[in-house]
Amino acid sequence: MRSHKFADWFIILGFLGFLALALVVTLVRPKSGWSYYENRNLARPAELTVETVLDGTFPASVEPVLQDHAAGRNTLLKLSAWADLHLFHRPVVNEVVPSEGMLLGFNAYETPDPAYITARAEEMAGTLAQLRDVVEGYGGHFCYVAVPGQYTYFAGAYPDFLNSREAYTALELPAFTQAMAERGVPLLDMGPVLEAAGSPRELYSLADYHYQFGGAYLTYQAILEELNSALDLDLAVLEEGEDLEVQTLPNPYLGSRGRKLFGLEDCGEHLTIGLPREPVPFTRSDNGGETASTVYALPATETEDVLYALYMGGDVGETVIQTGRPELPSILIYGDSFTNPVECLMYYSFDEMRSIDLRHYKDMTLADYIQTYQPDIVVGIRDYEALLSSDYNGSPFAIQP
Repeated sequence: MRSHKFADWFIILGFLGFLALALVVTLVRPKSGWSYYENRNLARPAELTVETVLDGTFPASVEPVLQDHAAGRNTLLKLSAWADLHLFHRPVVNEVVPSEGMLLGFNAYETPDPAYITARAEEMAGTLAQLRDVVEGYGGHFCYVAVPGQYTYFAGAYPDFLNSREAYTALELPAFTQAMAERGVPLLDMGPVLEAAGSPRELYSLADYHYQFGGAYLTYQAILEELNSALDLDLAVLEEGEDLEVQTLPNPYLGSRGRKLFGLEDCGEHLTIGLPREPVPFTRSDNGGETASTVYALPATETEDVLYALYMGGDVGETVIQTGRPELPSILIYGDSFTNPVECLMYYSFDEMRSIDLRHYKDMTLADYIQTYQPDIVVGIRDYEALLSSDYNGSPFAIQP
């Protein structure tokens, strides 16, 4: 009997000792502020003051911090993802859908409401018409570009029991297109352009929400062709092979989906860049400060991981590139991260290229910014998922929170 009690106490004390050791390691080890695999900031404790203790702010912040910084957390999460992928064969792991050699994003189940979608399309088109009026008020030209996201481009790769958002997209695009046409706002929908090109697999990322360089290049071409036609311009369009040297980097690229799976599923994808054969000298500033004259954040070695932030160095509130060619027009591009690889090429055809991402730019509204600098051409680029959203880049007349 005593031996059984001794064994029980040994197990209990051992377990408590393990918990205590894990807690000590969690508290004393250096804290990282960023989770590479989860692509998010880790929780930080609230400032310890009498006020934050009494109002509950500090105590409420402790548990998330301990969860995010727990010793061995990444190892346990990776083990859980491996079991879900290879033991249980779950169709969705960490909001990622592995299918046909791709890593797609999970879309929540939904029943699209045609009336709501039409109303949102009307509202968004009305806002863009007002922005168009601002641009045309000083003699500029406005163009809006809609691009598919990964879930749209690879909709057929989703299992039948998961939501590819085909029903939503089938309502969204006609409603938005009609609303824009009724108001006379120029709209370039890249969906038909990609279909006309045969929708090749390599134009979009297999492991990320965005297009690959090929999709961005096709978007860049379509925008310039649209501008040349609408404005009777002769803007230079870099032709792949002839004017543009395309290089595929050997560096590993997991994409946002692969990172969510802790690198356990690698699609073998690599990122590509395009370099003009006849470079144009330029200066660049980000958020008002001069920075290196480059549009690619190239890795130092061929073995380190690269991210989508390779393009333009990631999402920046304001970027200004000047090429010193006043005979050419100026352009402002605004939108989410789909603009980044397009910007890497677009500057070549303009005297000045400005880009604004309202998720990070807070100094003034986009409309005021346009009125202040009066670029000759303003191009908005948003993906289908954000097309009807008034968040951030969907609110050009509001200072962002």
